Amino acid sequence: MKKIYTAIASVAILGILALVTVAKGIGGVTAAEDERFRINGTTLTKYLGTDTYVSIPDTVTVIGDEAFSGNETLTSISVPDSVTQVSYNAFKNCTALTGIIIPDSVTKVGPGAFEGCKALTSVQVGKNVSAWGSGVFANCEKLAKISVDANNEYLTYYNGALYNGNMTMLYQVLPAREGENYVMPDTVEAIDTYAFWNLQNTKNVMVSENVSTIPKQAMSSMGSVENVVLKDSVTGIEERAIANNAALKQVAVPDSVVNIDKKAFAGSPNLKIFTTQSSTADTFGKNNNIPVIYKTEYPTDFMDSNAGLEEKPNVGYDSSVDSDTDTTPTTDNATTDNSVTDSDKDKEDNSSTNVQKNPSRFESTEGYIHPLDVPEPADVIGKTVIVAGKAVVLMDNHKGRVYGIPDGVTAEIVQGNQSNTQNTADSDTSDKNSINITYQRPENESIPQRKFYKQKDLTTYKIDDTVKIIDRLAFAESGLKTIEIPENVTEIAYGAFLSCAGLTNITIPDSVSVIGTKAFEGTAWLNQWRDGSTDNGEGDFLIVGDGILIAYRGNAEHVEIPEGVKQIGPEVFKGHQEILDAALPDSVTKICAEAFRNCSSLTGLTGCKGLKTVVRGAFYGTQISEGEFKK
Repeated sequence: MKKIYTAIASVAILGILALVTVAKGIGGVTAAEDERFRINGTTLTKYLGTDTYVSIPDTVTVIGDEAFSGNETLTSISVPDSVTQVSYNAFKNCTALTGIIIPDSVTKVGPGAFEGCKALTSVQVGKNVSAWGSGVFANCEKLAKISVDANNEYLTYYNGALYNGNMTMLYQVLPAREGENYVMPDTVEAIDTYAFWNLQNTKNVMVSENVSTIPKQAMSSMGSVENVVLKDSVTGIEERAIANNAALKQVAVPDSVVNIDKKAFAGSPNLKIFTTQSSTADTFGKNNNIPVIYKTEYPTDFMDSNAGLEEKPNVGYDSSVDSDTDTTPTTDNATTDNSVTDSDKDKEDNSSTNVQKNPSRFESTEGYIHPLDVPEPADVIGKTVIVAGKAVVLMDNHKGRVYGIPDGVTAEIVQGNQSNTQNTADSDTSDKNSINITYQRPENESIPQRKFYKQKDLTTYKIDDTVKIIDRLAFAESGLKTIEIPENVTEIAYGAFLSCAGLTNITIPDSVSVIGTKAFEGTAWLNQWRDGSTDNGEGDFLIVGDGILIAYRGNAEHVEIPEGVKQIGPEVFKGHQEILDAALPDSVTKICAEAFRNCSSLTGLTGCKGLKTVVRGAFYGTQISEGEFKK
């Protein structure tokens, strides 16, 4: 009888194990994937992997705040139909990401979701997105256009800019939008935060005649913009509304403006205000040492310009309201504006009547062509290319020569059109050469990129005394438990030890002067220091190598960085919203990328006497900018 019970129990246990095995397979989440994805319920909170292509598990409904933020290896991603929300900064600074398809299941895209995706060129937005955050594509410096599903009632794409459904709200002018002139459609009544952030080509902007207020940060950090024309509808310009614009030469401010915040134009050193005498803008300029001019100097030909200019979608106001009747007050600047508007209308009248609310979907990003493989026109004599992040190569691909080849770079001339350039049938490129360039560091001077990537059986490693650089992701996701870095090493690159979960012991010598973003993120060594299990730093500051501050675990409002720190590393204070100010010793010479990102209460730094370099983006999401530290 006892044997029968034992047999029954054994069968029951095997059945339970089988059910557990099946359950783990549901949704396609394997044990290997569990090491890369951190999922809380149905929210993907963090991706710690280093793959170039990622397929998000179909159990995920929300891609959480900053889930992929700072990932520099991800080039493409598959978002399943289970996902309904892409949250705040979800893919922020995924600098290798080239394309994204937001499926029809997604209803919400949060602020800054793709901010800083510098390689992003292809975006498709599904039909059900109804909530759109600020600055979704800020600093996406190659993004010139996007595709929005024709059935989406909440978003409208038109001539390099994104609006709400009826075009009463301008969400964003895409950073790489083509054309020097942007004329805001008259349907627009409001401008979103960061709407003009870091434009690459646009020089002249004319604001809609239905906008009454230029809100905070709406036209800040506009990149290439030189001239802005405000219409008579504008009555107020809020704090930092048109701030930090190094290229900005002139803003036309009408008499209708009665309120200008004292910091409205902060950080725009070359600015002149064009207005009339005895106006609010006239007084403001004189009181704030901003030159005031009374004769227009901006271009009068302010017609919208964009390659393949589209006809304005029939949304928003009734088109019958538009007419050639002049109802604008007859001030000096209004007269100029009226002539521009008429010219713009003439252009629209002569355009095609075939309205295309949304462009066709882009082709797959799998067809991406490397710039080196694209034959140039005969009048182009060379290219400048960054190789391996450092080497600059100047090429003459018509004469078949390469100039300035650094150590470790090899160049091969390929006769004729042998590369995959996807030329059109009528392209005449058969007689041209292309140049294939490869880079390899001198032998034994580095541990190459991904050398021991995901090698779980690697628990320890002795670094040779000739090695100077531990390259990108060299040991990422490996089984390392201990590592001693010798004094000959000077640089530890991006993600070198990323997600080495068992790595508890690390020795970093003073010779190391460069540590990349996420070099030690996800290691037990760093995690244990952050939670207070170890105390190998200086109080709340973890300082390694040649005076590099790489982590902070405090919660003080007033931060005093220890003497001897030379660099504030990437992301050190990221998200510490309690920090009001920070005191830097004279020893600090460099503040790295995103060092103070989203320290929203940070109002300033003290000290800074030795500061020489502030990397772009160091103060993103704070009340200060790196421009304030330029000497």
